[in-house]
Amino acid sequence: MSNFFIHKITVYHTEDGETFEPLHFNTVYFRHNKKTNLIDKGLQEGSTGSITIPTTEKLKITTDDYVVEGIVEDTFNLRDLQDKYQLFKVVSVDDNRKGGLQHYKIGVSE
Repeated sequence: MSNFFIHKITVYHTEDGETFEPLHFNTVYFRHNKKTNLIDKGLQEGSTGSITIPTTEKLKITTDDYVVEGIVEDTFNLRDLQDKYQLFKVVSVDDNRKGGLQHYKIGVSE
């Protein structure tokens, strides 16, 4: 299992939309794709991705949260994090803690 879950992420989790707590995960699988969309005003670039977190424990991750690839210690400031890192917004959270490989699957978008 350790050969597959080689990525690290920091999740900035919030309960109230104002205060964000960094949660570090050292063994996840993070797959993301860059894409370009043609819109009225030209090209729009962005990335989407999915993160698999193997765990049997309940995680505090919601669609109000943000994700940075890697372990970072920065305090949460949306603009500063966007300037410094590729910042993703959590768009879906699937709790798959049943069966053989118990995990969460997190959908993210830039």
